[in-house]
Amino acid sequence: MPKRAWLGVLGMLVAVPAAAASMDAFRERAVTNPHSLIAAVRQQLDRAGTALPPARERELLWGMGTAAINSNDDAALAEATLRLDSLAAVAHDPVAAAAAGFLQARHDIANGISAGLGEALQAANKVLGQTDPRIMAWARYQLCDAYTLDDKPDKALPVCQQALAGYRALNDEFGMGDVENDTGIALASQDKVDDAAAAYVRSREHYAKAKAGQLVVLVGDNLAKMYLKQGRAREAMALSQASLKQELGAGRISDSLDSTTDIALAEAALGQHRQAYARMREAVVRARQAGINGQLIGMLQVESRMAEQVGDLRQALDDEREASRLNDTVDTPAQRLVETELEQRYATREKELRISELEHANELKDLQLRAVKAEAERRREQQQRQRLANAMIAILAGALSLIVGLLVLLLRAQRRHAAELRAQALRDPLTGIANRRAFQQRASELLDGPHEAGIAAHVLLLIDIDHFKSINDSIGHPQGDRVLRILTDYLGGAVGAPCFVARIGGEEFAVLCPRTGLAAGMRMAERLRAGTAALTMPDDLPLERLTISIGVAPFDGVRCRDLSSWMRAADLALYAAKSGGRDRVMESRLLD
Repeated sequence: MPKRAWLGVLGMLVAVPAAAASMDAFRERAVTNPHSLIAAVRQQLDRAGTALPPARERELLWGMGTAAINSNDDAALAEATLRLDSLAAVAHDPVAAAAAGFLQARHDIANGISAGLGEALQAANKVLGQTDPRIMAWARYQLCDAYTLDDKPDKALPVCQQALAGYRALNDEFGMGDVENDTGIALASQDKVDDAAAAYVRSREHYAKAKAGQLVVLVGDNLAKMYLKQGRAREAMALSQASLKQELGAGRISDSLDSTTDIALAEAALGQHRQAYARMREAVVRARQAGINGQLIGMLQVESRMAEQVGDLRQALDDEREASRLNDTVDTPAQRLVETELEQRYATREKELRISELEHANELKDLQLRAVKAEAERRREQQQRQRLANAMIAILAGALSLIVGLLVLLLRAQRRHAAELRAQALRDPLTGIANRRAFQQRASELLDGPHEAGIAAHVLLLIDIDHFKSINDSIGHPQGDRVLRILTDYLGGAVGAPCFVARIGGEEFAVLCPRTGLAAGMRMAERLRAGTAALTMPDDLPLERLTISIGVAPFDGVRCRDLSSWMRAADLALYAAKSGGRDRVMESRLLD
């Protein structure tokens, strides 16, 4: 996997740009030590509170979001994008809105979400027509990076050249280094090895002029991959070894595993097969310990080939089997739940922060309104005592009444805005039904309520669309979104009161049934399964049949003693339904 020093021009977001050397150091830190930058930005934001100027807040949030992208910190990314969206709404700032869109697009494309490239294009449209050359160069680089990451080199390369011309006119060496690195990645995906190598060399030269030494080393590992294809194994090994030393010092585990793999490939190319095999075995152990299953799959495949080269056929077969197993299980519903917990926590925090700010503003408006009313009353009393000033007081009273009316209208608008934010925090934007946060609130309220003896148990149904990834791959993500909405409409009509339906992530839904009992819950699950299988797809939707798998778990207060254990019981039942052939209903075995 090529390494990306992703940041873009940060200085364009600031009304008065910082010194070039300081700005380049900030950029490099977002790539080479992103965790410390995120912590520093949070500290500045918390310390400044609402007194922070919008331009400064925008600069800090962009730095935080880009560092989050580079460190795979989804929680920090969610916090940065939410605050940028709120800043854009409050300050009417299209650049802040575009920044939030580019950050979300980068995350979505990297994670295979179909709407990612469209989000990047929409973000670019928000700053279309800007006359500031820094903004235009920045926007073009973001599109260059989006096309590159989405594996569309033919579209990426022309935009990359426009961004490069913009940075060159600004004499921005760091920005030119960013673009040349993406250019190398795009050319490498077209198998233009020599051209890609030349682009990586130019990228390193620009970073060196910007005194970003760590990024010179980082891009060196990308260049090493091209050297391997050119038969320059010794030069490739030297570059990867330098990159590995830096990554280990900075604690960048994923990058260090990638460099280690490149070193092993170089050793194998030099005929040092047993040494390369031993190195890969150590790297695979480290990847397992770090729990980096996505990266581990490719490393196992490399180790399998090396094991075959040295005659260890049993290990080669074991590696292929493990890689296949990981590829099938790495994206289970339970894993997705764990991965989104931090993102949800910070998303909720940011929503509540903005709501709190609006409520505080409402309190200030109330105080101002009472003060204006008191002043109007005092003026009216004075009017009775000073009949000679009747005309002047009448004019003043009218002006004060107008102010009162304007403040009342502003107060109502603020309250409507706060109510809209609360509704958005509990609604899934694609399907319009309740989201994960709303489900967790409803489930927590249910479990916190009184538990009477003899009353049927609460029942949880976890529903997952069968082969949804294949549906997206075969008919496209927009059609996959239609499938999600079709199932949502069916579930909404088929599940009656007092049950509650929510989309809790991807193709996964939850149905919460208070005081239903396991038998009734299983009957409902079977009815939903059969009803889904019998759905007639629209003529323009190239899908013959839709099926679902359902895991059912009752809440007994013993094995399932809280929401987390209850979710786990239902998730294991869902996994059993998937493993048993899909299109079926399984009840939890934790109570057996």
